[in-house]
Amino acid sequence: MKNCPFKVILLLLIIVACLNVRAEQIDNSTIFKIKDTVKDKETKKLLRQEERIQLRQSHNRFGLKFSYVYAFLDTEVSFELPQGNLNSTLSLEQNLGLPKNSYFFTGSFLYRITPRSGIYAQYYGINRSENSQTDRQFIFKNDTIPAGTDIEVYFNTQVISAGYLLSVLRDPNAFLGFYFNIYFMILETGVKSDQGSINSNVELIAPLPNFGIVASFKLNKWLYLDGEIGFFSLHTSTFGGSLHNFNLSLMARPIRWLGINLSYQEFDVRMEFPSEDINTVVDYNFRGPAIGLSFFF
Repeated sequence: MKNCPFKVILLLLIIVACLNVRAEQIDNSTIFKIKDTVKDKETKKLLRQEERIQLRQSHNRFGLKFSYVYAFLDTEVSFELPQGNLNSTLSLEQNLGLPKNSYFFTGSFLYRITPRSGIYAQYYGINRSENSQTDRQFIFKNDTIPAGTDIEVYFNTQVISAGYLLSVLRDPNAFLGFYFNIYFMILETGVKSDQGSINSNVELIAPLPNFGIVASFKLNKWLYLDGEIGFFSLHTSTFGGSLHNFNLSLMARPIRWLGINLSYQEFDVRMEFPSEDINTVVDYNFRGPAIGLSFFF
């Protein structure tokens, strides 16, 4: 979670810009003055209906985003006996030869069911494997891998996140929302070898809640600045985990239903699984630039 304060400050600047736009709109809008002063239920109902009509006509109700990421990856797996007699930490890239860079797709969608509420979802999927020869002895889970062993090492990640989106700022020039999602993460890593019948693997499946902010600010007629950041941490006697995701994007929107994105993405996860036999910890992150397309309906 490097440079996290910088990311928070950057996203807060986007939020402040959104709120400034909102303040100007409130000062110049008689509709919102009526909404603040008139208590008649029928008037409020008409205003809500007008908001729904504006949302349907805005071509911003439903958004799909696809990105092609060039990622720098860092993966560590640690195994420790409960008594602390044995501790082994492996970098899958440095020690076992897993590729440090990878290309892959990410996706997200946002659906505003009403002007105030909606659905926000994300997907990450990265599968890596590599054949190499160990240059020294390693311990992976219950297996000892001698130096000079030909191995196949793999690390597969599937992450699906979906949940509720609360819109707190709804404006043609700015958007601000809070999401409350559940992450379903499947992390699978292991080492295989025909020499010595080595076949050790670790598969971790965990649902984790996640809270975050989504913001968008219109810079000019066709250029937008988008940001998103989320975080959660949970530790119990049987499970521990934390995750952090960050996305900053500059989007050109030449036509109202299509956007072209240049972005920077980060995703960090740490998962701990204590047990009577052996405690397993997985530290995994990717970060890198991306290019993609957005579609609006």
